[in-house]
Amino acid sequence: MDAEGVLGTAGHATWAPTWSAYMLEYHANLVVSGTKTSSTFKMVHYNGCAKALQQKFGIVRSGDQVKNHLKTWQKKFRKVCDLRGLSAAGWDEDTYTITLDDEHYNNHIKDHKGDADFLNKPIQHFVEMNTIFGSTMATGRFAKDSSVPLGTQEESTDDWDTEVQRMEVQSDRGATQDDNVATSSASKATNPKKKDKGKKRARTDQDPLVAAI
Repeated sequence: MDAEGVLGTAGHATWAPTWSAYMLEYHANLVVSGTKTSSTFKMVHYNGCAKALQQKFGIVRSGDQVKNHLKTWQKKFRKVCDLRGLSAAGWDEDTYTITLDDEHYNNHIKDHKGDADFLNKPIQHFVEMNTIFGSTMATGRFAKDSSVPLGTQEESTDDWDTEVQRMEVQSDRGATQDDNVATSSASKATNPKKKDKGKKRARTDQDPLVAAI
């Protein structure tokens, strides 16, 4: 077991490309297989991935480090979603590449040098990221904050979990409103006398002369 893997159990941890690829594949498989039954991954999933990494590569990672590294890739996917929304951008579905012509590319890179890693070249691990984060990113909220630096490996923010919880709350509120509307409609349908009273009241408001005629 290498020393770097042992020392990486606390604080900042470095990740080799093969380790990151395995971590993404592990979580994507949880989604595809239906093992992840809730809206977010649980610590049992992160701990399971950490154990699998140790068994396959002989490295030591904690569940929290796996979770934080997954959020680093979440940021990358957020950036990809943002760049795909550029008005001049194209998308190659076969190679998972965001395309820009030379003029638009050069103008964009002048002010956003870090975006060069995501333009006119295949997006690394796009399929896995889309499987893991795609449904959450569909809200568009994450794409608004794509300026966050991607170089920071260990993140402690809970953007992903918070966003999913927000959507669940909105879903519950929507269901409650639908129930209230349905209840109100049913009440009107089962109480026709209320409509009759309204008609009678309308008749009494007519001009007396017209009523007499």
